[in-house]
Amino acid sequence: MASIRNVAPWLLGMASLSTACVDALRLEPPTQTGTGGGGSVTTTGSGGEGGSGPIPCSSSLDCPEPTSLCDTVKHECAECLSLGDCSFRPGTVCSKGACVCADSLHYCGPNRCEDLTTSQQNCGKCDHACFGLCVAGACADPWEPVGTLGSPPSARRHHVAVWSGSKMVVWGGTTASGQTATGGLYDPATYTWTSTTLVGAPLARERATVVWTGTEMLVWGGYSSQAGVLADGGRFNPAKNSWTPMSTSGSPAGRQAHSAVWTGTEMIVWGGTSADNQLTSGARYNPTTDKWTPVTTLPPVVASRANHCGIWDSNKALMFLVGGFGDNVTQSVNDQFWGNGGVTAGVSYNPVGENWANLSDLVQPSARAFHTCVFDGQRTLVFGGYDGASELGTGASFDPASGWTTFGGNLPDARRDHTAVWLSAKKTMIVFGGQAAGTPLDSGATYDAPANLWTGSLPRALSPRYGHTAVSTGDKMIVWGGTNSQSAQLADGGIYTP
Repeated sequence: MASIRNVAPWLLGMASLSTACVDALRLEPPTQTGTGGGGSVTTTGSGGEGGSGPIPCSSSLDCPEPTSLCDTVKHECAECLSLGDCSFRPGTVCSKGACVCADSLHYCGPNRCEDLTTSQQNCGKCDHACFGLCVAGACADPWEPVGTLGSPPSARRHHVAVWSGSKMVVWGGTTASGQTATGGLYDPATYTWTSTTLVGAPLARERATVVWTGTEMLVWGGYSSQAGVLADGGRFNPAKNSWTPMSTSGSPAGRQAHSAVWTGTEMIVWGGTSADNQLTSGARYNPTTDKWTPVTTLPPVVASRANHCGIWDSNKALMFLVGGFGDNVTQSVNDQFWGNGGVTAGVSYNPVGENWANLSDLVQPSARAFHTCVFDGQRTLVFGGYDGASELGTGASFDPASGWTTFGGNLPDARRDHTAVWLSAKKTMIVFGGQAAGTPLDSGATYDAPANLWTGSLPRALSPRYGHTAVSTGDKMIVWGGTNSQSAQLADGGIYTP
């Protein structure tokens, strides 16, 4: 039988028969040994403790779910005795006491008996979809869709996301109806979403910053159409699906377009944009004590910045700030960038002594904002952005011991508002999406850090987007949400495995 989706009429006609059928899709005949008039029944398996096999029974009351029927000939519990008994599992037939799919297919839900070796929507496992072909139970394309089982979040852009070690946590952003305080936890092992609780959640917002502490997601700042720039946040524990408010005593002034890094014990917030202009202030938050400590010293060149990037160098125990807008107090228009002009491209900050220092200005990347930074375990990798006139496709790495090194290889397409993640297992940086000249992008590229070489473009699978998020699992990148060329929010994503 090629498929069980359409059961042959002659087979359905036999559903009421209780006698054995030669066809393998029916219950096998009982094994009997006759002695005298009544005879005795030989059963398989054992019902004692530690035994295995069918459960002995005299009536269906002796049988637990789901094997709730008693074969009174064999005196064994069975899931089904005839075809009609499998109506609770549409698409299956009764075979040897169990409701199963025919032709070595796998049951994946009502009316779905699938070939897991070739099914595009059930590849290798039920509900594991592929963008392209499924070959021998694995997706042929390095991209696969983010699943939609459970309670996926609504479409949104400018949200935050972290990787908890087993799940991607998505929260906040802007939906079609405005900013939201909703979110979701995505488990790539089961392709299932769980909604984040609204109990104790911070005020709805977009363009907040987020860090992962190892047990909690810290969300802070951002913008609300109700309250403007925000000076508060929340702590989310995905294991408990619970929120804890963050103290606002001593917290920095409200802001968006700021940076935040996690030092291992503290979150450091710096810069950003207030309701009026860019900021040159920051503070440190300790979740253990729920206390803020203001950053009282200022960088060597006292100037503000926003839409920059911040990185924590765990080897040197330093925070690096690179690029960004300058202030609009000394400029007639808000177009001053930190770069090769009279201001260094970046600074470092040591929270222990509150010491600031300029980064080397040799071979430093050109002035930019809306770029990305990742830390590869030794260096800060800077790519893309906007220089006030056009998008950039250039980048460089910074090593405190040796300074700046320009990226080698064929450069990716210029872009801003993109994402970049570091895959520690592959020692590569993956860049994806963004926009150029107002057009969202569906392209990406891979950078081999040890070789200092761009190694090629990502295959295209997801629709173009910016304002999305991307997290690293260590060996995969998970992209979700964003907005497209019609300025519509997106509620889909993809998982890329190099």
